[in-house]
Amino acid sequence: MNLRSYLDLLPHGDIRKFAQRLCISSVYLQQLAARLDGRRPSPGLCRRIERETDGAVTLAELRPEDWMEIWPEIAESQSAAIVPA
Repeated sequence: MNLRSYLDLLPHGDIRKFAQRLCISSVYLQQLAARLDGRRPSPGLCRRIERETDGAVTLAELRPEDWMEIWPEIAESQSAAIVPA
């Protein structure tokens, strides 16, 4: 699930609370969700988002262009989990 979809599912007022748990403003969170001007979360913020969403929003969803370079151990573990038919 992408960040925009996750935020759309939150009850009214919970986006602000979610942003507070991430230690960012709700405006910045909305900008990240919209990928405004190419904005994307830092690796540390990606980890916090993944943790706060209980894995619903993944590192790969947050940084699709470079997540494998930032977290190669995750890319390797996912490759190892794929069993050829």
